[in-house]
Amino acid sequence: MAEGGWAVEVTVSVGDGAEGVEGAVSLYRWLVDEPELRGQAGVSLEAEPSEPGQMGGGLELVNVVLSNSIALGSLVTAVATWRGSRARPPQIRLERDGVVVTLQDGSPEAVERILRVWSEGERDQGDEGGAPGSGARGGERG
Repeated sequence: MAEGGWAVEVTVSVGDGAEGVEGAVSLYRWLVDEPELRGQAGVSLEAEPSEPGQMGGGLELVNVVLSNSIALGSLVTAVATWRGSRARPPQIRLERDGVVVTLQDGSPEAVERILRVWSEGERDQGDEGGAPGSGARGGERG
């Protein structure tokens, strides 16, 4: 899918419990049908790995592999639009290269802030944490 070797993976989680599972399935369908992502992204639905001793992973994750940088902005915009379409907008957590951000609202400013945090994460590869006031935090992949 990636041309010139560029590809990025983003993992999206939606809310908690049964509502989160339903939300993840709905978001998955939304992203698959999104014209801006068609041909630019591979979208899959996965169960979050469960901890030892727990029942199967109930939380569903939407995994998106993007083929170019323009699609990254389209993905965040599509997720924000989906969130805004919900009667009770759930908390959305997006992770890219170990940098985790929470989508607080669907405003263009929120989308720009997420893209800026991820861009800074690329430049400051060794640093932890998001931009001050960004609602983002860095972390290690586990």
